[in-house]
Amino acid sequence: MFYEEAVDYIRRIESDGSDYGLERERELLDAMGSPDRSFGIVHVAGTNGKGSVCAMLTSVFVAAGYRTGTYNSPSVLRYNERFLLDGVPFSDDKVAAYMTAVRDAVLRERGLRSSAPDGEGRARAMKEFRPTAFEQETALALSAFAAEGCDLAVLETGLGGRWDATNAVSDKLLAVIAKIGLDHCALLGDTLGEIAAEKAAIIKGKAVTCPQEREAAEVLYPLARVSGVPRLISRSPAGQRFEYKGEEYMIRLLGEHQLLNAALAIEAAESVRKAGYPIPQSAVKEGLKRAVWHARFEVLTEDDVADSPYDIYIPHGKTVVLDGSHNPQGAATLANALREYFPGAKIAGVVGVLADKDYRGVLGEVSPLLTEAFAVTPDSPRALPAEALAEATGGGLSVRVCGRVPDGVRAALSSDADVVVVFGSLTLFHELTKN
Repeated sequence: MFYEEAVDYIRRIESDGSDYGLERERELLDAMGSPDRSFGIVHVAGTNGKGSVCAMLTSVFVAAGYRTGTYNSPSVLRYNERFLLDGVPFSDDKVAAYMTAVRDAVLRERGLRSSAPDGEGRARAMKEFRPTAFEQETALALSAFAAEGCDLAVLETGLGGRWDATNAVSDKLLAVIAKIGLDHCALLGDTLGEIAAEKAAIIKGKAVTCPQEREAAEVLYPLARVSGVPRLISRSPAGQRFEYKGEEYMIRLLGEHQLLNAALAIEAAESVRKAGYPIPQSAVKEGLKRAVWHARFEVLTEDDVADSPYDIYIPHGKTVVLDGSHNPQGAATLANALREYFPGAKIAGVVGVLADKDYRGVLGEVSPLLTEAFAVTPDSPRALPAEALAEATGGGLSVRVCGRVPDGVRAALSSDADVVVVFGSLTLFHELTKN
């Protein structure tokens, strides 16, 4: 397949929906030669922060000289971001080649099953072996990492943990559990304890977690080592300096929550070191300093745009903040960061959400900080129309209905706001890219 054909192929399968479980993924991996047994695996779950932790760990492992594969979802700016080699997204050609290999493996396995002598058994086997889009993408990532000679792989769960396709891997060096919050409650449970139990199901040996709320802590603390709380030294829009266990570090990622994520990454790196992968302290420091995670309280001014992946004209004196907060806990973190970094500023919001999220909870956290809001419709079949979103904000905030995301950003930057924050869903940001 060419690249466009590969993406069309997976999108068609994605439209069939999800069907959670581990059996199909394990069968598909075995059909492809069990590539997950070729490298050390660090498996990361959590409600908020797991992507940032993956980015930090990837950067640390690369700084230590290890060839590192990273599997993230969903992609934010471009599909290829789901599959990283040493922190760099796969090229179009690599995506096409490895997607073709996965498709061919699926077809081979169906062919083998269809040759079964029993007609009824053959029909049952053909019906059962239909790996979902996420399962095939997981197989793509793992087979590619093996083919590319990776030493380590960082895998981010797609949803939950217990029945997530990434949990079908044979063995792990380490499980990492980031902050637990209320999200995907229909599938994972209505309490922090229930959700934590689903995430904790990825633990198959050594594990680390961060400070958690009581209900989640009761589940996780008996199973994992708990990272500490760093001491902030200084912070600015350029980054944060902090001390942790007597060592000083710097990260470019902003917000108090990123300090906790960094401490979790430091503890995870220590566990991987103890598992037989030498990681110098200098690599931990350099890796954390280099780590970038787009659309997570990402601050841009006119001086930053040229070297960024975004196609945004930012007038002199204005600031744009991009943040993919899509649940109330993430939105509360965003609100706290806005208060910390932009006290007294006039803040306009560009907001677009998915209809199946708790968007009222998200709006409730951020709306009190806004002088005006611009409602947009994300490019997703699950998007809540901007008109419906505007109605959901209530009468206490002036809301202007815009078209696509770039329209809302342009309108907000034309207002008298000092800061424009774009938030509500990770699906917003690919519409702002240069490609």
